[in-house]
Amino acid sequence: MSMHTNSSSYLNETDGIIVSHSGVINEKVISEKGGLIREIFKDNIYLSRKIFSIYMELIQNIYYYSSEKVDINGKDYSVGSVKVVKSKSGYIIQSCNLAEKNFVDNIQKKFPVINTLNKEKLRKLKIEQRKKPQEELSKGAGIGLIQIAIISENPLKIFFQSKNHTQSYYNIHVNVDADH
Repeated sequence: MSMHTNSSSYLNETDGIIVSHSGVINEKVISEKGGLIREIFKDNIYLSRKIFSIYMELIQNIYYYSSEKVDINGKDYSVGSVKVVKSKSGYIIQSCNLAEKNFVDNIQKKFPVINTLNKEKLRKLKIEQRKKPQEELSKGAGIGLIQIAIISENPLKIFFQSKNHTQSYYNIHVNVDADH
């Protein structure tokens, strides 16, 4: 399941996909898709901010942690996918990328705890995490997951599928209620 071919979509009403990208994640993709999200949701600033913020956290997660890389003109770029999908109760922001097993193991320990906490306790946990020394493989991922849970006000759904003995596919689905 290599994802190094780029594909994008916008407002595919047949399957609920509003914004989608699969392939190389670079600064241009991050900026373009972020701008597209802001444009699509411009009539609802509150919803726009929530979806945009979660999108940014998820795409930065891919940018920093994807173990699948593509060399373009001598520079390595991460590979993954991110999309915003319309659901019955709101929107789902999804991401997927290949990650090293030790990174996945670390996330598997953190996200069940995150899902048991309310917004106030999540904020306290975020402050505690910021005070701790940064983990060897981390660029702040634990804080990003906490931030996503705070913004979405819903439990995170995280799935892993082993590719081989050193890597797994890492999927995050975040629900955002439309009525907020």
